[in-house]
Amino acid sequence: MSVKKILLIGFIIVLLAAIPLTVYLVQQEQKTKSNANPKTTLDIVVTPQTKTVGDNVKLDVRVSPGGINRVSFVKFMITYDPSKLTPVYADCPVAKTNKQEFFCPTAVFDMPPMAGPTYDDTNGTVTVTLSAGSDPNKAITAENTVIGTMNFTAKATTDPATGTTVDFVRSPLPEILSIGSNDLFNENVLVNAIPAIIYITDANVTATPTTEPDVSPTDVPEASPTTEPDVSPTTVPQTTGLTCSSLTVDPAASGTTPYSVNLTANGQSSDSTISKVTFNFGDGQTQDITDSAGIGTDSISVLQSHVYQSAGNYTATAVLTDADGNVSSTTNCSVAISVSNVAVTPVPTEAPTETPIITETPLQNEQTGPSGLVTVGSIGAIITVIGAVLLLAL
Repeated sequence: MSVKKILLIGFIIVLLAAIPLTVYLVQQEQKTKSNANPKTTLDIVVTPQTKTVGDNVKLDVRVSPGGINRVSFVKFMITYDPSKLTPVYADCPVAKTNKQEFFCPTAVFDMPPMAGPTYDDTNGTVTVTLSAGSDPNKAITAENTVIGTMNFTAKATTDPATGTTVDFVRSPLPEILSIGSNDLFNENVLVNAIPAIIYITDANVTATPTTEPDVSPTDVPEASPTTEPDVSPTTVPQTTGLTCSSLTVDPAASGTTPYSVNLTANGQSSDSTISKVTFNFGDGQTQDITDSAGIGTDSISVLQSHVYQSAGNYTATAVLTDADGNVSSTTNCSVAISVSNVAVTPVPTEAPTETPIITETPLQNEQTGPSGLVTVGSIGAIITVIGAVLLLAL
C-alpha cells in the first residue's frame, strides 16, 4: 500500500471522528444556555370592575418579575370588544411624539415606546413595545409595577355573568426579556398573562331595585304577618346571594420549594357589596384583601401571590365577606397544592471529602459543563491539527 493511500485513509478516519465530536460540542453548548428562570407575570387591572354605560374605564397594565427577573423589554398585543368599549385618546406625558395616545406609558419608570403604540379600533387591538433602553438601572424589579394605562368609555351593557374581557393576545405570546444574572438576553421570561373582566350595567336599570324594596315590606306583613317572619326572608338571600365561584392557581398546582403561586379568587353577590376576600394558603398563613380589584362592588376577581417555603400538601381556600357580614362557602374556592423538595444528588460514601462540592448550589453543576467543553474542545483541536497535517502530506 502506498504512502498516499495510508495518509488518505488516516484523513478520512480523522474526518469521521471530528463530525460526531462537533455535534456533541454543539449539544453541550446548548445545555449550558438553559439557565434562564422565567418568573414574570403580566396583568391588566381595573377598579372597580362594575361600570355603568358612559363611565370612564381606566386599566393599568402591570409587570411582576417574581422576585427573580429584571425586566428590561416588554412587547404585547391587547384585545378588547369595540362593541362594549370605546378607546379614549389623551395627551400622554411620555408619548414618543407630542400627540394623543390611547396607551400611555408610565412616566416614573421611564420606558418610552420603541415602536408604536399601534392601534386597530375596528378589530379592537393595541400593540405596545416598551424598553428600559441601555440603562440597566431602569430595569423593573418591583412587583405589580404599572408600565402603562389605557382609558375607555363604557359603550354598552354586558352579560351580568360573563362581562367583557380585556386580554393579552396569546399568539404570538407577549414577550418579556430580562437582564437578570441567570437570564438569557433573548429568552422570554413570561409565565402568565392575566386579563381584566369588566361588567357594564345600564344606569336606568340599576336605579329601579331601590324602589321595589320600599314597596314590598309594606305588602308582606299585611298579607301573612305570622308566616313571613318565620321564613326569614332577609336572611336567605344574604347567605345564598354571596358566592365564591372559583379559585385558580398559576402556573401549576405542584412545584418545588420555594414555590411561588398566583391565586385568583372570583365571586359575586346579588344582595350586597363585597368588602373583603380572605385567602388561607393552607400552610398556616392567611391574607385579607380589602382594597383590590372589585372590592366595594358586587363582583370581584382578586389576585394574590404566595410562596410555599416548605414541602407538603396544602389546601388553599378563599372566602368572601360582604358589607352585611355574611361569608361565602369554600365549596368552589378550594384548590390542592403539592410542594416537594428539590432533588439532591446522594453523597458517595467512599469520598466524604467531596461532600461540599455535591451539596453546593446549582452553580457548581453549571461549572462542570464549560470545563467538560474545554476538555472535549482540546481533543477536537488536536484532531483538527492531525487532519490538517495529513491533508498537507497528500
